[in-house]
Amino acid sequence: MKNRLHSLSILFFVLLVSIAIMIIPTFFTKGISRVELHNKIVLPLVLDDKKDVKIIFFGYSGCTDICTPRLESLSHFYKDLNASVKQRVGVEFLDISVPYDKTLPMRFAQFFHKEFKGIYLSQTNLREYTRAFNIYFAQSLSDKTEYDHTTNIYLIKKSAQDKEIRYVYSSYPYDFKQIKKDIRELLNE
Repeated sequence: MKNRLHSLSILFFVLLVSIAIMIIPTFFTKGISRVELHNKIVLPLVLDDKKDVKIIFFGYSGCTDICTPRLESLSHFYKDLNASVKQRVGVEFLDISVPYDKTLPMRFAQFFHKEFKGIYLSQTNLREYTRAFNIYFAQSLSDKTEYDHTTNIYLIKKSAQDKEIRYVYSSYPYDFKQIKKDIRELLNE
């Protein structure tokens, strides 16, 4: 009886600690969904067109749980931008899965909006890009056709000299009012 009571108290303690580990950090990170940076990047595929600002999202073609709702929300946001802003701002989807069909990332991105750009990354480029953006991804343990991955969006600014990661947005749903304000600010620099 004493051993059973001891075992139950240990189990209860472990459950309390587990709950505390999952819940307490949310009190300290609540409201922290945007980080401002000035990280220079020298990656060739990002901002290689006439756009001054890019919204970057890493995911994989065919992802239904994470990528689809986020790209759908980015599509609605992008549709609401006025034409002059759209001329200077673009959205790029970088595929972490290295698909066999190199056209798949572009087709997946343009499913959400015809102006979105889908970028195929070779294995070498994938390492460089995920390192530069601090992207986590791993093949899912439960389904080998899926990936667990970072769901941040990144706001990149191009100047005459270089490209910089300026903002990272981590909480979903994204604060599109803030993102719009940040884009305006970057375009007016």
